[in-house]
Amino acid sequence: MTGLKNFKNNSGFTLVEVVVVIAVVALLAAIMTPLIAKNIDDAKTGRAENEAEVIAAAIGNFYKDVGRWPTMDATAAFNGVTTLVSGNASNTGIAINSNGWVSAASATVDYLDNHLLDNNPGGAATYATSGRNAWHGPYLDTAPMDPWGTPYMVNIAATDSSSTSNKGLVISAGPDGVIDTPFATTRTSLPSNDDIAVSFYVR
Repeated sequence: MTGLKNFKNNSGFTLVEVVVVIAVVALLAAIMTPLIAKNIDDAKTGRAENEAEVIAAAIGNFYKDVGRWPTMDATAAFNGVTTLVSGNASNTGIAINSNGWVSAASATVDYLDNHLLDNNPGGAATYATSGRNAWHGPYLDTAPMDPWGTPYMVNIAATDSSSTSNKGLVISAGPDGVIDTPFATTRTSLPSNDDIAVSFYVR
């Protein structure tokens, strides 16, 4: 006569065990999600600060080579440009009309690409490529949008020699996509709310 075998019950997890595991996972997710989101936001802010600094440095290098700020056309006549924006004409949805910062559709706006990546200013002709004040670009590898998909904007009018302080400003609208820093006071004011800004000037 064959002996009886004692089989273990291998029916899997109990309902209580499943509920406990789900509760632990939910608790960890609740703790980790804000931390991960904050790290992502911090990384985007850091990237925006870095890119704004790179753009400001590129404008400074342009000035050292060409002998003037990119507020003028290639004939050295002031062409009314007050604002430079990253991106180019193929980009869409880059108009910003808050606090005095004008839209990319305005005649007072030109693209960073036209001055720093290509020798193709929005005014007339091109910058000289030989001689003392020659264009030796490109000064940037790219003129990117900020991490939130909005163009960087440059208050290039603030570099005008008649200004009380010849400082320009490269600004990102930050996470909310709205520039809260007034255009007219950027020479002396700190950026407002979530704006990210880097000032530049030549001594």
